Amino acid sequence: MNKIEKILVLSLFSFIFLFSSCQYKPGKEKVSATRVITDMAGREVKIPDTIHSVFIDRHSAQMLYAFDTAMTVNRVFNYNETEKKYLKASFYAAKPYVIEGATEEIIRLKPDVVIYSQELTKANIEEANVLQAKINIPVILLDMKIDQYKEILIFVGKLLHKPDKANELLAFVKTYIDSIPLKAQAIAERDKKRIYYAEGMKGMKTDPSGSVHSLLIDSVGAKNVATVDLLPGKGMTNVSMEQIYAWNPDIVLVWSGNFDGMDSYKFIKSNAVWSQLRAVKQKQVYQVPWCPFGWIDRPPGINRLIGYIWLSHLLYPDIYKVDMASVTKEFFHKFYHYDMSDKEVLEITDPQPVINSD
Repeated sequence: MNKIEKILVLSLFSFIFLFSSCQYKPGKEKVSATRVITDMAGREVKIPDTIHSVFIDRHSAQMLYAFDTAMTVNRVFNYNETEKKYLKASFYAAKPYVIEGATEEIIRLKPDVVIYSQELTKANIEEANVLQAKINIPVILLDMKIDQYKEILIFVGKLLHKPDKANELLAFVKTYIDSIPLKAQAIAERDKKRIYYAEGMKGMKTDPSGSVHSLLIDSVGAKNVATVDLLPGKGMTNVSMEQIYAWNPDIVLVWSGNFDGMDSYKFIKSNAVWSQLRAVKQKQVYQVPWCPFGWIDRPPGINRLIGYIWLSHLLYPDIYKVDMASVTKEFFHKFYHYDMSDKEVLEITDPQPVINSD
């Protein structure tokens, strides 16, 4: 073997050695890039640098959908056909209905992270720590307070590496939401509209002032007439017709359970017992929009932003002057990735169901 042949052989062996050393070795896992973030509860959480899949709870569903319609691994609501119309199929189709706390299901779905929107109490923070230890998947807590949505949008934008989308949503909040609580503070006590929030299939359940479910009534400068016990969780305290007559509200807001039939609204508008209530006589009964999520509540998520604008304009049109149709279209385009027609806006914001009297 001459000198040139020896050099070629040595070069070949060197190449084989270098190539083999770069190959994946059995038993060794590829290491993905990670980073450590501080969530909104002040917890340090190690997460993948790029998040591809997320397990959500009911309060964070709309927030994640606004940023990405497909990255959630679970479905937390059962949507009717009207609600589906305004949502991308990538958000719900072929995804299992699994709500928060289902430890085994979360492990089976293998999300990159779990994101919950919660009241940041000591108990909820501890539950997040326990869950993370059980599933060995990062758990990230978001604040669910409506007055924290600018901070939440900024946080989620950084979390998902989507700052441009965060800025787009942030601009909407600054333009339409920031002024509402300031104007509400200027409404004199004597000028505050007195509201009964009718829940349940016959309007005989409600939530008092201070409840997360009726928060927007207080926030826009109105007065919640219900003086009842504040129930935890889903709320909805039972009340009697005698109590409602004694409260004598100026306006009745109706939540019909996100059903297209609007049964509660129809019942209140047509039932003889309700008919003598001043608000009913004066045609001051309004169905709360519900598509694709409740506008005041159910769930208490980022869906409330459009409800914040709708309710303030409904109660005080001279104070909160907005083009409701235009703002609704803008919200749906930016937050729900849907371009509405004029007809759809009217159907959602001012439904007119056929009502048969008793």
